[in-house]
Amino acid sequence: VRNAYPGGEIRRVRLPHAAGEAAVWNVTTAQGDIRDVYVDPYRGTVTGSANPSTQPMNVVRDLHGTLLGGEIGSHVVELVACWTLVMMATGIWLWWPRKWKTKGVFVPRLATRGRRFWRDLHAIPSIFNAVFVILLVLTGLPWSAFWGPQFAKIGEVMPFVAASPNFKAPPKADGSMGADPHAAHKQMAAADPDSAKIPWTIKHVHEPQGSGQGKGGIADIEAQLPKLDRAGFGGGVRIFYPKGESGVFMISYVPDKAEGQRTIYVDPGSGRIIGNIGWADYSPTAKAVEWGVMTHMGRQYGLPNQIANLVVCLTLVASIAAGLTLWWRRRPQGEIGEPQLQAGDRMPGGMKALLTALAILFPLVGATMVPVIVWRFLATKRPRDPQGCANRG
Repeated sequence: VRNAYPGGEIRRVRLPHAAGEAAVWNVTTAQGDIRDVYVDPYRGTVTGSANPSTQPMNVVRDLHGTLLGGEIGSHVVELVACWTLVMMATGIWLWWPRKWKTKGVFVPRLATRGRRFWRDLHAIPSIFNAVFVILLVLTGLPWSAFWGPQFAKIGEVMPFVAASPNFKAPPKADGSMGADPHAAHKQMAAADPDSAKIPWTIKHVHEPQGSGQGKGGIADIEAQLPKLDRAGFGGGVRIFYPKGESGVFMISYVPDKAEGQRTIYVDPGSGRIIGNIGWADYSPTAKAVEWGVMTHMGRQYGLPNQIANLVVCLTLVASIAAGLTLWWRRRPQGEIGEPQLQAGDRMPGGMKALLTALAILFPLVGATMVPVIVWRFLATKRPRDPQGCANRG
């Protein structure tokens, strides 16, 4: 790889998942471009290269996480996700029956017509789907732009939420303390989009620092690979090269099943292991997050997991279509607006408490509720048309 890209910097390598695959080396060229370089691991020859930012799956991941809009897009995605939880909570409230019966509560009344028909098609599939939609949203939120880092910070004071028992800053390889235990991860995240594929837990664990005495090569890391249970969990090995003078090699093993995850830090100066974090080291919250992430991506349980996720998403789309149809039929005649409230309609106290709790738990929801509340308040204070009042009287 160095011969093919003189003056370039190797940043990481992804080992082959199967015998017929190439190894993929991520390189910053001397001109500052980032390339994925494919290497035949048997002959040691470069067989091709590509711009990682234009690869189809990377584009799909960026679309899913940021709508191709960078930091702003990431916040928009988080906002929609959090408001989805609000819609689920309020939808369950609206569905909750005064009288429990089968038809209209658990089974759609397909023989009916009009609003009742569309209400049942919207509400009943949604109520069964809600728990899975909520699960998908919650398992994605740890990776969100605002809520995720705030959630991780709780681990600084609550061991139950801490990513792992070694969440606190570890010493350097020479025994001294590092200045910024998160610096290596921050640098990696800024320089390598592939770092998004390391576990959430590891992103929020303080990375140890090396002795700063020389940098070894990839051959120095091979001796540590047998420590990964690839026979039991399959592929998923990425090796990140040191960043900075006190940087370390990081072996990141992320197979499909969360239980197989392992991260090993190796001092490039001595070849000594200075960090070894596996599933047993994760806190209860970290285990829940990693299981959730793999389930969210459809990897934890293989093809059945992917099919289940697809069914949940298609059911959500269908229920939204039914809800839009119901809204269209209930809107004020000839207008684009909300259905008219009745004279005695009031928001229940329990609903106000629920919305307040969601606004506190998810600050982006609370921030966007404020202008709506202000607008509604001002709308109720507007003076009424005297003629209109007389006509209504």
